[in-house]
Amino acid sequence: MTQLTRAQIEWTLLPPLKDVLPYRFENGASFKGFRAECDSCGQPIELPQVRGRITPLADNRCVVSASGHCVVCNAYCEYHYLLSANGKLSASPLTYWDEHALPPQ
Repeated sequence: MTQLTRAQIEWTLLPPLKDVLPYRFENGASFKGFRAECDSCGQPIELPQVRGRITPLADNRCVVSASGHCVVCNAYCEYHYLLSANGKLSASPLTYWDEHALPPQ
């Protein structure tokens, strides 16, 4: 029996990101996706291999939380961005830390 890693299980449970694209903001701007790249080997990860969610926020913003599966090296990569469509569409990476560790200073 093959054991699945936590990353494989989490990726499988997420919906395909392409199912919620293009995402439309309240002001009419749209987000059509992003170019995912593998953290391990640097190869592009095609949209069908990216799964995740888009959570709407106030003021023409949303959070993109996604995971990509690299078919070249079999790695799973995480992507977390805050998107803002006030004026020009911009993306800011979000970072997470262990809840038991101290936040970065």
